[in-house]
Amino acid sequence: MEHANLAKDILDLLGGKKNVKSVTHCVTRLRLTLYNDALANKDKLEKTNGVMGTNIGGGQFQIILGNKVSDVHDEFVKLVNNDKQNIQEGYSEEKKKVLDRVLDTISSIFAPVIPAIIGAGLLKGILVILTSMNLVSSKSDMYQLLTVFSDAAFYFLPVLLAFSAAKKFNCNQYIAGTLAGILLHPTLVAIMNKGTYMSFFDIPIKPAIYSSSVLPIILGVWFMSYVEKGLIKVIPRVLKSVLVPLLTVLIVAPVVLIALGPLGTIIGNGLGAGFIYLYLKFGILAGLLLGGFYPLIVITGMHYGLLPVMFQSLSKYGVDYIMGIGVAANAAQAGATLAVYLKTKNKDFKGVTGTAALNAIIGVTEPALFGVTLKLKRPLIAAAIGGAIGGGIMGAFKVGSTGIGTGPLAGLPLFFGATFIYWVIGCIVSFVVGLILTFIIGFKDIPSEKENRSDTEASDNSLYKNEVAASQEASLPTATGSHNIFSPITGKVVKLSEVNDPTFSQELMGKGIAVEPEVGRAVSPVNGVVTTLFKTKHAIGLVADNGIEVLIHIGIDTVNLDGKYFSAHIQQGDRVEVGNLLVEFDIEKIQKAGYQTVTPIIITNTPSYTKIKGIENETVKERESLLEIIN
Repeated sequence: MEHANLAKDILDLLGGKKNVKSVTHCVTRLRLTLYNDALANKDKLEKTNGVMGTNIGGGQFQIILGNKVSDVHDEFVKLVNNDKQNIQEGYSEEKKKVLDRVLDTISSIFAPVIPAIIGAGLLKGILVILTSMNLVSSKSDMYQLLTVFSDAAFYFLPVLLAFSAAKKFNCNQYIAGTLAGILLHPTLVAIMNKGTYMSFFDIPIKPAIYSSSVLPIILGVWFMSYVEKGLIKVIPRVLKSVLVPLLTVLIVAPVVLIALGPLGTIIGNGLGAGFIYLYLKFGILAGLLLGGFYPLIVITGMHYGLLPVMFQSLSKYGVDYIMGIGVAANAAQAGATLAVYLKTKNKDFKGVTGTAALNAIIGVTEPALFGVTLKLKRPLIAAAIGGAIGGGIMGAFKVGSTGIGTGPLAGLPLFFGATFIYWVIGCIVSFVVGLILTFIIGFKDIPSEKENRSDTEASDNSLYKNEVAASQEASLPTATGSHNIFSPITGKVVKLSEVNDPTFSQELMGKGIAVEPEVGRAVSPVNGVVTTLFKTKHAIGLVADNGIEVLIHIGIDTVNLDGKYFSAHIQQGDRVEVGNLLVEFDIEKIQKAGYQTVTPIIITNTPSYTKIKGIENETVKERESLLEIIN
């Protein structure tokens, strides 16, 4: 029940299921592709009990949940009913940069497969221990069976990737699985092993081995997605169930065997061999750079870009060299976070850092990275230096892993072997350097809630003692238990229920009102702080001094303009007063581009108030009363 409630809270704060395009998860994060990131209440999500933090990277909105992520994901999927029919025409996906789209695709395909690779890799490590200690003979049935158990996920990797790729590319997962089965069919494998060329309609098929391969099946399923969609469009409805799967296999399988499979094999082998060569030649430099920059790579989501190389290296050579460097970086995060735990005077924050440090030692570093070191800045520098030194050690001694996972402790069996002692040394050095450097360079402690309140009150008195009248007009109650929100825009008042967007009209983001602008500018409706300014400049989030959270969303689907026709006059984190200019926009050009300019003004923390009442006037001007908030 706890996981179901958390999933519901998260979904509500993301803007409802109509704003969710797809969802998957990794070891600690719920990874979502949203139709409109602006509709997600990032600040409130981070304050939700059970959520360790949020991050936007690799084209995904990521919610860090720790060990409970799998359970919450399952409950979340039930709520979203995440299938093709759930895609609403009223939404358009934000145009993402090419790199973001690539990272989103890689993470969506590889993340679901990682648990199988973790299990298989750990089992390989355990098997090394059992044989090295003479607990299991390499000639015994037990050894043979455990070898099969540990090899299966790698051998049938194309099948696993086929299903996750089909989900990402929105095509039939079972036909994709069949395509992978064709590549691994014993008859085909036997012929390919002989190096014999086959032909299809006199077109030669180059011999290639696809067991444990990565790119061939991904390229094949990507091609299949276009073939399947094309067939669905042209084949009569009554024949689709028969002809679509038949023709899909007949078209796609030969193309994969003739062209895409060999191409993927060449690229994959090139990536794997190229990385192995560079690593073996420049191991120390690779370890220093990757270990030092690893926290930033994780923050941006770019670590998923390493997965194809890691998978290819494991499947072809049985060893991966990136994993050891990543674990060294994790150990440094653990050391820096433990130092914060030992130094902080904030009892509440000490509880958070203690849990985060323990998780990081085990191998789950997101709570430490996003909740502690990134927040405090200086400990992140210490962790980066520790990761660089430990990574250099891993690179110098060519520390390899038998699988993909996490660590230090959780991934320990992955590193059993000839370089195990150097892995231990690298982890310990990283941890100690991160710990000691954090003590040396220090950090600005987070004040307790009581101290923070006192500091804020003192700051307010100092900064605004000469502006009492203006401050009272803007943010003090207009009557007992009520507050005014002033209009950010001059124009025609529109009821929220009349806005042509269900997220707003159904009050999924909260209650409020809308204005059809007559002048292309929006000013601050409160005295407070700009908490969110989206890069597209069409949406601004503010928190008033009295705690009211306001979202100004200029236009419908204007996120697709990618900032065109918008000009921001503030930055995220700026303090603003009622009437300060926030954004200017060109009404005529926006409308000519095909977008409505009606602007919802939403109270995103609606549940905190008894009543939210909009004015009944037909028009409103800037700085005139627009909403009354009753406690």
